[in-house]
Amino acid sequence: MSKDVNSNSVKRKLILLTIAGVALLVLMAVIIVAVIGKKHKTKANSSINKGAVVLTADGTDVYENEFRFYASLVLDQENTAYALLTEEGIDRGATVKNAVLAFTKEYIFTLREARAAGIELSETERQEVLDSIAAELTQYTAEGGKLDKGENFYEHFYGLTEKQYTDFWLNWALIEKYNVQREADADVSEANQQAAYEAFRQFLYGRECTVLSLDLRGLNEERTNTVLTLARELEEQIRGGADMAALIDKHCDDEELKELGGKITVTEVMKANFPELYAWATAAEDGALGTVVSKDAVYIVRAGNTQDFDSLKNTDTMLDWTRLYIVDREADELVNSGKYSCTVNQSVYDKLDLSELIDTSMRNWSNYFSGLENGD
Repeated sequence: MSKDVNSNSVKRKLILLTIAGVALLVLMAVIIVAVIGKKHKTKANSSINKGAVVLTADGTDVYENEFRFYASLVLDQENTAYALLTEEGIDRGATVKNAVLAFTKEYIFTLREARAAGIELSETERQEVLDSIAAELTQYTAEGGKLDKGENFYEHFYGLTEKQYTDFWLNWALIEKYNVQREADADVSEANQQAAYEAFRQFLYGRECTVLSLDLRGLNEERTNTVLTLARELEEQIRGGADMAALIDKHCDDEELKELGGKITVTEVMKANFPELYAWATAAEDGALGTVVSKDAVYIVRAGNTQDFDSLKNTDTMLDWTRLYIVDREADELVNSGKYSCTVNQSVYDKLDLSELIDTSMRNWSNYFSGLENGD
């Protein structure tokens, strides 16, 4: 079962400035290899060609190569990718460019705020970022990676100079430190908890369930029938008073679910990947027990209480989401406040073609989502 079953694992909207950005380093290479850093044909071009200025945010010029890099960060977000893959009639190019424009403004404006607040990286924190970047290059080399003579690793994979790349992740770490402080200082009043709940309702409202999962993938008809028979027997044992937790520990095929003791909250975000389970949990009454069959698994499910605002209020879960909500809200307010200026070079922006980057990202994400559906 996907980690997204746990609502606490899904805690960011499109602009993800409070995540630990350095941890994304290796993931970036998967999506943007050979796309952002299209090989420049000469060493001279490789060292100086940044493209045209796409926009200027509070006096900071953002060049085409930087804008493409920011696009890779936007495209690395699962919710964004899912929307681009599933929403009918969506203009992927325009949607991504608009999202990158919003991301760029929030990144630069928040960086200004962090520095104005006196936030600085300690030498240890700075070194951690540099070590993470160095580790990426070491890993690439260890796996047999080679570059053309005179070509810079960061330009090859990310379209950036090494300084641009390093500066970005140092800035990102600074913003992360700033946002941690903001979250600690956030007003978690009941009114703000209610607002956060409504904003993130798809991740929070749902049915608490205890689930025992039996895998059906790759089974022939005879083996499938054997598993379905076992499921019916286990359900009858539970109805007869058997300890469901003990049965989960013994029979559940999903290790992550087993580690949770089978306890999950079925929310709207599960609807796409687990439609049968979502439908059953949505319709079930408290205490109901049933068996749900999908093409990949059979689930024995005990329905618990509905998780709503009243049950979440003042819990650590709700307070965490509220802090996230406050920081995100303040970021939106900052971008729209007019405190900092942003001028878009419209002709460059309109001509900028991200289609190859988007197509490559969508292929990778499509494979990923297919893997989830197949239980890989």
